[in-house]
Amino acid sequence: MAKNNSADDKRNRARENARQIAANQAKKEKTAKTILYVGIAVVVVVVLAVVGVLIFQQNKPAVSPENYVADGLTVGKDNTPVQPLKMPEGEESDLPAPSEAGANENAATVTVYIDFQCPGCKAFEEGNSSMLKKLADEGTIVVDYKPVSFLDRMSSGNEYSTRSANLAACVVDSQPEVAVDLFDALFAQQPEEGGDGRTDAELLKVAEDAGVDTSKALSADPEQTVESCVSEKTFEKFVEQSSQNALDSGVEATPWVLINGEKTENTSDSQALATEILKAAGEIKG
Repeated sequence: MAKNNSADDKRNRARENARQIAANQAKKEKTAKTILYVGIAVVVVVVLAVVGVLIFQQNKPAVSPENYVADGLTVGKDNTPVQPLKMPEGEESDLPAPSEAGANENAATVTVYIDFQCPGCKAFEEGNSSMLKKLADEGTIVVDYKPVSFLDRMSSGNEYSTRSANLAACVVDSQPEVAVDLFDALFAQQPEEGGDGRTDAELLKVAEDAGVDTSKALSADPEQTVESCVSEKTFEKFVEQSSQNALDSGVEATPWVLINGEKTENTSDSQALATEILKAAGEIKG
């Protein structure tokens, strides 16, 4: 009888050990599943948060620089920033009217779409900027510069078109009186197509040499300076949108030049361009 009890005890202990092993295994599996599910939940939350941030960044409105009107900077005599001759409906500006800056009553508007990476734009500016400035100083025209970013692909991933247009926006916003000098300097030191573009430090050096105070606060965001505006690409979204607006309006390349809203083909002939402008302003008969 004792032997039977001993055998029963062994069997009971074996069954109990098996039960405990099974219970422990089940507990481990439950813990592992809990950890797995928590991990998956954390990953999902992180992914959703990242997606949310990206959607917010994508959909948030662009910060618009001061002194641009209809995506452009209009200048008159002595490169003085002025309102466009015809203000777009719904837009306002604190800039002086062209007549207050010496523009004639029948002055023409010369609109120039420029990309600071564009060799053709550099050639246009070098060949025509003096003539355009002379006509603006005489009150015959106002010049509406519209920087765009069509050629980011030509700077080896540096996105020079966007970054230089962003710098232009930073300066137009904070100190528009030196903006045209900056434009000239950017073209004078234009990087080669297919090269590395310019670093932020190099862009800021170009600006400083052109008379820009890179420590000056922005008008659109007084907590930022021109320097931080460049490093943070504050107006990148604005540049993207204004470039798309240009494409939507029919601009196909740069330089793209309009005289009173009509495209001219005389971008490489300064004399012919001047004649066409003078006709548009009523200075000579066509």
